Amino acid sequence: MDFSIPPELPLVLQNQLNELIKDYKEENLTSKGYETKRKQLLDKYRNNEQKLLLSKHSNLSLNINRREPDLYGSLRISNSSTSSADASNLQDSLKYNRSSIDSTREDYKVGSVRQNQIYRVTTTNSNSTLFSPRKHKQSSSLQLSLNSYESGLESYTPMTPLLPRLESLLESTFLPLILRGRYNHYEKETAIISINEKNKESSITWGKLYLRAEKVAHELKKSQLKKMDKVLLWYNKDEVIDFTVALLGCFIADMIAVPVSFQTYSLVEIIQIIKLTNSQFSLISSECHKQLDNLQTTNNNTKIKLIKSGFISQVTFLKTTDLGTYNKAKKMTPTYDVSQISYIEFTRTPLGRLSGIVMKPRVINDQLTMLSKIIDSRAMPHWKKGEINRSYKTRTAEKGFTILNTLDPTRSTGLICGVLFNIFSGNLLISIDNSLTTKPGSYEELIYRFSADILLNEQLQLKQVVIGYLEDPKVINSRKQKINLSCIKCCLTCCTTIDTEVSDMVVHKWLKNLGCYDANICYSPMLTLPDIGGIFISLKDQLGMLDNFPIHNTKLRLQDDVFINKEKLKGNIVESSITAMINSSSSFTEYLRLTTFGFPIPNATVCVVNLDDCTLVPDLTVGEIWISSKSLTDEFYQMDRVNEFVFHARINFQKMFSFVKGNTLEAAQSKEKINTIMSIVPPSTQFLRTKLMGFVHNGKIYVLSMIEDMFLQNMLVQLPNWSHTSDITRAKKPIPSPNKSVNNFVEKNDNELTLEKGPKRIVQTYYLQQITESIVRTVSTVSDVAAFELNHNSDEHFLVIIVESSLSRSTLFQEDNLLVQSKEKLKKREQKMNELTEQIYRILWIFHKIQPLCVLVVSPNTLPRRYCSLELANSTIESKFQSGELVANFVKFQFDNVILDFIPHSLYYNESIFSEHLSNLRHLALEQERGSDGENQRMILQTSGVDYRDIVYDHRTNKNLGIFKNLLDILEWRIEAFPNESAFNDGTFKGSSKENENNIHKNISWGTFHNIIASYLRKILTSKMPLNKGDRVVVMCENSIEYTAIIIACFYCNLVVLPIDIINEDTAAEDISYLTNIISSFSVKRLFVDGNTNFLLESNTTISRLWKKEKAVIPKVTNISKVKIKTDVSIKMFKTYAIQKRQKLNSNTSTCLIWVNRDNSPIKNTHPTMTASSLLNSCKILKETLEITNDDTLFSLCNYTHGLGFIIGNLLGIYAGCYTNYFTMDDIFVNPNNLLFGLQNMNVKNLFLTPSLFYAMISKASNVIDSEKTLKVNVPSKKNPATATIKPDFLRNVKNIMIPFTGRPKTTTIENILKKNGNVQVSIEQISYIYQNQFNFNISMRSYMGIPPVDIYLDRSALREGLIKELNGSDRMKSGLRIQDSGVVPVCTDVVIVNPETKKPCHEGEYGEIWCCSEANVSDYFISRDANDKSSKVKLTRDTFVTEQFKSKMDESNDNGLTYLRTGDLGFIKPLKCLNNDGEEISFNLLYVLGSIGDIIDILGLTHFVGDLESTVKETNPNIVNCIIAKCGGLLVCLVKCKETTKQIYANLTVLITSQLLSEHGVILDLCSFVGKNNIAKDIPENWSLHRTQVIEAWFAQTLNIESQFGINYGENISLYLLSDLERS
Repeated sequence: MDFSIPPELPLVLQNQLNELIKDYKEENLTSKGYETKRKQLLDKYRNNEQKLLLSKHSNLSLNINRREPDLYGSLRISNSSTSSADASNLQDSLKYNRSSIDSTREDYKVGSVRQNQIYRVTTTNSNSTLFSPRKHKQSSSLQLSLNSYESGLESYTPMTPLLPRLESLLESTFLPLILRGRYNHYEKETAIISINEKNKESSITWGKLYLRAEKVAHELKKSQLKKMDKVLLWYNKDEVIDFTVALLGCFIADMIAVPVSFQTYSLVEIIQIIKLTNSQFSLISSECHKQLDNLQTTNNNTKIKLIKSGFISQVTFLKTTDLGTYNKAKKMTPTYDVSQISYIEFTRTPLGRLSGIVMKPRVINDQLTMLSKIIDSRAMPHWKKGEINRSYKTRTAEKGFTILNTLDPTRSTGLICGVLFNIFSGNLLISIDNSLTTKPGSYEELIYRFSADILLNEQLQLKQVVIGYLEDPKVINSRKQKINLSCIKCCLTCCTTIDTEVSDMVVHKWLKNLGCYDANICYSPMLTLPDIGGIFISLKDQLGMLDNFPIHNTKLRLQDDVFINKEKLKGNIVESSITAMINSSSSFTEYLRLTTFGFPIPNATVCVVNLDDCTLVPDLTVGEIWISSKSLTDEFYQMDRVNEFVFHARINFQKMFSFVKGNTLEAAQSKEKINTIMSIVPPSTQFLRTKLMGFVHNGKIYVLSMIEDMFLQNMLVQLPNWSHTSDITRAKKPIPSPNKSVNNFVEKNDNELTLEKGPKRIVQTYYLQQITESIVRTVSTVSDVAAFELNHNSDEHFLVIIVESSLSRSTLFQEDNLLVQSKEKLKKREQKMNELTEQIYRILWIFHKIQPLCVLVVSPNTLPRRYCSLELANSTIESKFQSGELVANFVKFQFDNVILDFIPHSLYYNESIFSEHLSNLRHLALEQERGSDGENQRMILQTSGVDYRDIVYDHRTNKNLGIFKNLLDILEWRIEAFPNESAFNDGTFKGSSKENENNIHKNISWGTFHNIIASYLRKILTSKMPLNKGDRVVVMCENSIEYTAIIIACFYCNLVVLPIDIINEDTAAEDISYLTNIISSFSVKRLFVDGNTNFLLESNTTISRLWKKEKAVIPKVTNISKVKIKTDVSIKMFKTYAIQKRQKLNSNTSTCLIWVNRDNSPIKNTHPTMTASSLLNSCKILKETLEITNDDTLFSLCNYTHGLGFIIGNLLGIYAGCYTNYFTMDDIFVNPNNLLFGLQNMNVKNLFLTPSLFYAMISKASNVIDSEKTLKVNVPSKKNPATATIKPDFLRNVKNIMIPFTGRPKTTTIENILKKNGNVQVSIEQISYIYQNQFNFNISMRSYMGIPPVDIYLDRSALREGLIKELNGSDRMKSGLRIQDSGVVPVCTDVVIVNPETKKPCHEGEYGEIWCCSEANVSDYFISRDANDKSSKVKLTRDTFVTEQFKSKMDESNDNGLTYLRTGDLGFIKPLKCLNNDGEEISFNLLYVLGSIGDIIDILGLTHFVGDLESTVKETNPNIVNCIIAKCGGLLVCLVKCKETTKQIYANLTVLITSQLLSEHGVILDLCSFVGKNNIAKDIPENWSLHRTQVIEAWFAQTLNIESQFGINYGENISLYLLSDLERS
């Protein structure tokens, strides 16, 4: 394969060849396709056709301030000529490109110039998840902004790992043995003092501690537990004595302890721990048992104590509080078995999941030994006490140390360095409740009272103590005795990052002020891993043995602080400065001060690794800190895969060698260094991933943050109009690159700089701690900050900032508990919030040059904290945010850089995609795509073709039905020819007719039906209030034979019929108002009702009371159920009578029917009319398309008052001469058996169902099938009589289940229904989606096509530009828009796809408006006034625009003489060739419907379907139940309705909605409003999508209850201004 690129080729052709090579290597092209396209390009050059290509770019400007052409986005020419699907290969003419960090090409366009003059309306900074689908957090937890080999150094020189200073520690000693020694020699000494939150003390001596532990061990051994069984330790954190007794008892009994409590875990988590560990025994305190005993569960409305039911009832509880001591142990010589596991501590991962850390005796002993050695190494001459570790073998006279612990002593570091270290060292442990530290002066008083030598606390705890002291130092000074902290020898502070400001406060403003000696040395931050059991890995020590540690700067060797260049740090480069340290007060803007934790623990190997590829980072480069030591935990409980990743990580030396290329001296030195590292740290060495980002300097560990607290941001450049962009070529001054070998700036003119090579975007690394410090220090009302990136495309890095602020206390927003706040207070609150967030934006830009996408404000102390820490759990916050559970009160957005860099937009802002200009560009692109050979040059238009049927035969008699003028003539012929043949049947479950009910007619023949009609004719014609020809009458009946008969009778009497659904009691007021409006608008003369409807109107019900109020406008009501059916009357008799009294029956062109349909609010006042001729033609089309014969059976179920349901139920049986069954809603929802048995046993091939009714029927059938299965299991076969049952395949005879849609079919909804009811056997091939319109109920259908539905996945980006481009490959389901065909057109119907603006036919490969020419089109229409508009005097009107829809013709050059109906829907036709069941090739022109023109919005020149936007919003969060998106006054507005949730999550939902729309569609919302209950507009429907107009009008009228609304952006105009200003600059 030839991949060479001739150097003499023009740049355009070279880039096109590069793209071809890239496509072939990515398997987007076959080898034949590659060779063909390569040959075409080279042939064009040889034939001097390159001039044509170059001329297209002749007007390009070299000014860098204009967009440059995208030379990598040229059109790919294809020889394929199959179908419109192949037009989808317009890869680059439609592709949205993204600039990435490693991009070295210029992707901007100049003005309106196109690549090769091919259609392309979007700029290359357009958003596309299709061609850049990767998310920045999918490949790894987070990526560094630079790879190891891109660190800015000329050669790869990896850092040298820190080697162990001690090979091994002393032999381990078992803690129970030490405890026994303490009992023998220090029995009367106090071991532990516990002080609870009420400042109440309790204590225990070493003797009591040991004997009580032996008692617990004795009880455990007495139980049926085996060694190494898991035992729950259920104690609160202030019950440290009882907990320690229980823990030591487990150690002695060789049981594995599992600490739990309600203070740390929820009940669900505790149950999960019990299941994971299979614990059946629990040691528990009396207080915890009381808490558990008070918990209750509710089963069958009966409250049952939890410990007596459920999973916890299986656990045996032993209360240890009053268990006493085991005195026999005094005389025993115990022998202890060293267990493999001491205890299992369940911690929470950053995402909130439980993970059990297995703590082994060896690890615990090593940790305690190292801690004692480090403390002893720090001993000062003035210390009056000896070694911290008191001998347990003999009694020593030296007084022990006092350890004051504020950490939770039942877990993590508080357990290891507090309780266990105290037992190991033999000192006094004072454990105090951490709430005491929040009371000013309490902590200092306790230190002074107990003369504490060692303090064990957390950084944020200590910060609160110091702040409390600094705010009111008089509290301490006012005490009787002066507080003196000179007793403190070590202040050990647990943390993962060091806050230098806190360190300064503690040392200089607290310890020194209160008399502590050597405060600088005394204060020691301790690097701990709370998620890994609380072990520590670094602490300042004086153990020495530093010979093997590398020295980076000898002048800083003795310094713990380093000053790092902030800008270099953003590129992960560590550059320290001595000058900055000397001038620390003036260098804080450019340098970051960091303090070390000290050296790693003495027996550990430490290295810094690139977390993306597991390679060692170059020296003085930031990476993840890995540590290897036998003194560290190495196992999560029953999580083998996680264990391999976390505890058994290995350095990737093979990858490191791949970085070194060439034979230069630098390369040889790099290989030599890698080999040296391999010799001292073998590849088999296993490391623990600490999840800490930091570096090593002079052998000391510096930590910047945890991985979850690190994020990436694009470097931003501020433009003259104060907006921002990440395109660094817009910078007025050269921007230093993180990689010296990448960027070379070239001066063009004055103040104009460009990048000759290099990226347009530079990605930088930021750390949450630095962001937090900047905000908290400068904004007094902010107490803490969280930050994370949205999971968008890899190069966007959209940042979310969440701040805890005192301005946003939750009590201010709980309007349920307070009076509704006045508008002025709300306005002031919003103003304060705006000022707060604007200040945060300014601070972030001034100090860090970053701009978040949004800032959320929450109340203080509401964000989740890390396990056993006061620090924010950033990942947990992100997880809670993504699930929409974050309680936030305010949010502010900033989008200027997003608009300029990532939002897709057209270069023709003010043009529609259907404009003639863009349409011509599209056609040119499609022509070039199809090629230039033969017929392929001629573009194929999108038309369905016509299957015209002039002659239609009756299946039985072979009589031509075309000779009949109308349906009444066909009816009379059938009555005369087949009087005794069954024709109709009421399929209702009701057995007999009662008073005030309908007459039930079973198995009615044509002759009997004739008598019913004649009887109705007699009633109408002999009425005392006669009706005249053309009078309008309303028929409001249930679906029945009576209903059909009265319709036919009205036709005979030349009346215009308005069938209307019966009144629903749930919406009675709205229904009656609508009915009276119809009666008034159409001057209705008579209302025909059946018995059931008449009962509703006359009985004392809600409907009747509302009905009587409207009596003045209601005409005479006739109850047809009371008409007596006579056999001595005939139609001919009254036909003659009618001719004598009135004129003869009108021609077939006169209106006989007006359809009233309220299913969709935009059309509820537009009423199509039908003539006798159009009704006849509609029946003909249905009969021929569905191949209906006399042997078929029709079921009439729904929509029987309009459209296809009316035709099937009332007319098709007459036309085709087949049997018709009528069913009401009760036959489905109350007793569906008759319907289901009928479908199972009768010859029903065609079934018409609305989506809602289809769901109801399938659900009812599923329930019936399940109940029958249960009955068979429960009832013995002998006693179970043989009865008919509903089978799972009861729909096997139904070949054509017709489900109508007005627009794009909701295929996913139907598929989900079938999945949910899997016991009902329905094939997807049985379902036919019918595309219907208000003026044609049957434009296309899938009936009897013989092939399954054809799914295609469309490129969303191309769709916005007016093109149809199919996606193939594995990513199509994720990124493409899935649509399913709506079948083919029926007979006597022609459909064409036309540009709605130019009225020219659309070419294959683009979409347009669907135009329909059909005999089934309605003849006319009326528009009635709105029911709420009582002021309008004009009752019936017509609209000029709507009228034009009925007589549309294509433009003169393409006029074919046909008149079309404009449907107002957009779609396209796709030719398809396939094989039928007989192996014969068949062809179809499949119609695909995209949506209504009225439901599209144009944003920045691109077209979006609001249905797709709304679907994205609904999928954002399960709390969202309804949503509407509309463009109002230049603003893109989203109305959202949620479930019964508190309004505090609305801000969170707003960000999620905005993020999803931005990610999936590239649009920015401007306003998001949340609609609550108790709307002034009471008639707001549940289904917003069908009543969009009604909801929007209610919003405009301010009758919706808006609970919250959030401004997001400033409208499309601001985007247009920013983009146009960028072009001008």
